[in-house]
Amino acid sequence: MPGVYPFRGVGFSENIKIDNVIAPPYDVIDEDYRQKLKSSDEHNIVRIILPDSYEGAKDLMNSWLKDNTLKFDKQCSFYIYTCEYELEGKIGFAKGFLGALKLEELGEHIKPHEKTLKGPKIDRFNLITKTNAMFCPIMSFYSGENLPINSLIDKIIVQRKPDISAKLSNAVHKIYKIDDADDILTIKSAISDKNVIIADGHHRYETALMIQKYYNDKGIKNGGFDYIMTLFIDSDSGGLALLPIHRVVKKVDNFPLFLDRLKKYFDITEGRQNADFVMYHNKKFYSLKLNFERTGDILDRTDVRIFEKYVYEDVLSLSLEDIKNQKITGYANSQEEVVDMVDKHRAEVGFIMHPMSYGELTKIVNSGLTVPQKSTFFYPKIPSGLVAYHFDSIKGCNNV
Repeated sequence: MPGVYPFRGVGFSENIKIDNVIAPPYDVIDEDYRQKLKSSDEHNIVRIILPDSYEGAKDLMNSWLKDNTLKFDKQCSFYIYTCEYELEGKIGFAKGFLGALKLEELGEHIKPHEKTLKGPKIDRFNLITKTNAMFCPIMSFYSGENLPINSLIDKIIVQRKPDISAKLSNAVHKIYKIDDADDILTIKSAISDKNVIIADGHHRYETALMIQKYYNDKGIKNGGFDYIMTLFIDSDSGGLALLPIHRVVKKVDNFPLFLDRLKKYFDITEGRQNADFVMYHNKKFYSLKLNFERTGDILDRTDVRIFEKYVYEDVLSLSLEDIKNQKITGYANSQEEVVDMVDKHRAEVGFIMHPMSYGELTKIVNSGLTVPQKSTFFYPKIPSGLVAYHFDSIKGCNNV
């Protein structure tokens, strides 16, 4: 069973206007946005999560801790997180809790859901080992319908004012500290027999394992590096949207021939209809319906695997390496981005995918399988800087 513990979170002083100092997750911030965030406030967390130097990040964090810009909470706590957001014209509400997840090798109780490329782990490795801190949690989900923890979360967000409320990118993020002993036990007990599936943060989890090994190899055991700050969300009622990541093809030498080859596997009609895939090219939509029955295991029957097998591998004769290096293929996080990329000639053809369900994804993971890279997009993303985890945050908390 996964080990989940409260911790003494690190947060900004109440004298700091929180809206001005939080930032999106580091991996969605480009250089222009980084500079904009830096100039917006001298205390914006981007100065630590994307620093000019790792040593500078360490010095800045330590100075903020010294002058109480950043402060450790006095009590070991879990942190309920909520987010009210807008997506595709509708209002959504996500809820979950932050805790310290005890590291273990992936596969048994903590499971990856997708294949990942070898990522730039050395950057996060250098930053975390220099600062001894994590400012952006990984995101995970579990299946826990009717668990007492859900009632607890609902009760607290109705009865209490949030300890932190911040707005970023048209979403309102709130934090409620949970330090009552009975409530802590309720949360720990609820998650104790659940498998935890990583939603966002596979590379960061793998980096945390690298950091743990780094200290163990130096003869240092049992430290704050044995944990990773994690957001846990119930897949049944947590409100975290599971969206598709759409596909684009950057180069097609002969579109009529490409279209003819697709007809080996699809019935194709112009316009947007109820279909397995929708293709976009030269200001036109095409609806693609499979002309055969789906077969194979649960992974083989998914849209993403069917698309890669028949469109990428057969019609376009792409190898797995071709797909990985993204010289010919690419991705888009929204239907609007698909259309924009094609219209602006950054791609030749776009494919709009259907979302996977949590039930489907959970069955795949519990079968010991992983979906292809970039099959899923989870929304919303929890900002950096609401609550941080320092290696000292777990002291006195792993026995609570």
